[in-house]
Amino acid sequence: MKIAIVGFGVSGAALLMSLNIAGKLDGDTQVDIFDPNNEPASGLAYGKDANHLFVNAFPTAMSLNPENKYEFSNWLESHYPEYDSRADLVPRTVFGEYAHERLTFLLEKENISHYKKEIADAVVLKEAASTSYLLEDLNGEQYGAYDYLFLAVGNPPYNDFYDLNGLENYIHNPYPVVEKLNGIEQDTKVAIIGSSLTAFDLVNYLSHEKDLQHPIGIFTVVPSFNSLRVPPYQGAALTYSLDRNWLEKEALEHKGVVPLDRIIDTIQQDLKANAIDLAAIRKKYDPADLEGTYHAYFNQEHPELSKLQAYIARLSEHLGDLYMSLSKEDQRRYHLDYAPLFNHYLVRLAPDAVANMYQLWNQEQLFVVPDLIDVNKNNTFALKSNSGGTYEADVVINASGFAFNTDRIGDNNPLLKNLLDKGFLLDKDKRGILVTWPECQVISQRYGQLDTCFFIGPWISNTHYGNNNVKALVEKAHEIVQKYMDS
Repeated sequence: MKIAIVGFGVSGAALLMSLNIAGKLDGDTQVDIFDPNNEPASGLAYGKDANHLFVNAFPTAMSLNPENKYEFSNWLESHYPEYDSRADLVPRTVFGEYAHERLTFLLEKENISHYKKEIADAVVLKEAASTSYLLEDLNGEQYGAYDYLFLAVGNPPYNDFYDLNGLENYIHNPYPVVEKLNGIEQDTKVAIIGSSLTAFDLVNYLSHEKDLQHPIGIFTVVPSFNSLRVPPYQGAALTYSLDRNWLEKEALEHKGVVPLDRIIDTIQQDLKANAIDLAAIRKKYDPADLEGTYHAYFNQEHPELSKLQAYIARLSEHLGDLYMSLSKEDQRRYHLDYAPLFNHYLVRLAPDAVANMYQLWNQEQLFVVPDLIDVNKNNTFALKSNSGGTYEADVVINASGFAFNTDRIGDNNPLLKNLLDKGFLLDKDKRGILVTWPECQVISQRYGQLDTCFFIGPWISNTHYGNNNVKALVEKAHEIVQKYMDS
């Protein structure tokens, strides 16, 4: 059997680990991995970069071993004892070091090859009941044929809301920051567009590594920040209802879908059973500005929020199933009415990064403009706010998140561009790639469902909802290998 894995960040690493755990690397199996990155298993997110960029999950949620959730935390205790392996948010480079070490022994196997090549095209080969895949790199060299193809091609391109890409002194993709931000001088006026986790990364790096003479500007259209990750919940087991058995029962009662109102009602019942007062939590932890955010969190305990975050962690295990159980109309309604609130508590900020940003703001080394409406450039950039202010910047750094519209891929990813163009892959509502659920099998225009071709990672987040974390990717990789590959 021949297997190809295209992409070797966290998703590709998780697939290789799961193949090994499932015993599918034994015998005559040959695995070829394709990724031009010199840092296997880390990708841009966890590759060599500044130590001031932190993960936003506890170590127990970041194991690459699906059968041992403590593998990374145990590794952390032996390699970096200065960190609390249960509660600290560690530098991303530390996780990258663990991932690299954990995968090295597999890459040394004779039947596993890592080609530092970028794959640009793939072809389906059909012979009677047999399906295989031929790959081609940017130079036209071909590989295969493969019995199984795993596409784990990483992140979409970044949004460009103000059409700045290509302009001098505009940094569209800021990673790795040690390279992309290296040329920023002390007298540079820096503006950051967006209030995502990336914005906190950038402020953390610039404030620690660059002695800037001018305050850093954060420009956003979102007036509030996400919640912070507080110490893990240590109380009694929580009531949780929305597992797959509940979903199957509800779908049977409602003609194959689960009404969004039933999900909301059941969550509210769970919250009541767990004595989680969401209204009180929102009143305390939903401030609209940086000062309010800081004072809501620091120098106090957070038992209520800790319990809510623990419940959300349970909910996160079933997000893909819950999302795909909804009707199209209920999916639309979820995004309009509930997603902003849910994401406020799902995507959590590192407390140290928020404290650093607040101290900078308090010392007038940082300012926040929450109503950006336009950016123009002549000699320098002019950023305009809805309230009438105009701000000058020498360098603008993008932190506005990913663009999942497949029409905007352009030259950023030649493989996806080619596969979508010829119908090997299909688009899902201009928000990612269409796959089956829960198998994550590719659906082709010509061949229909491809039972031996799987897609995993951010590009299918419109199906595998909430998959932008190590735990979700590792669990899905393990499920695919265990349940949907032939023995």
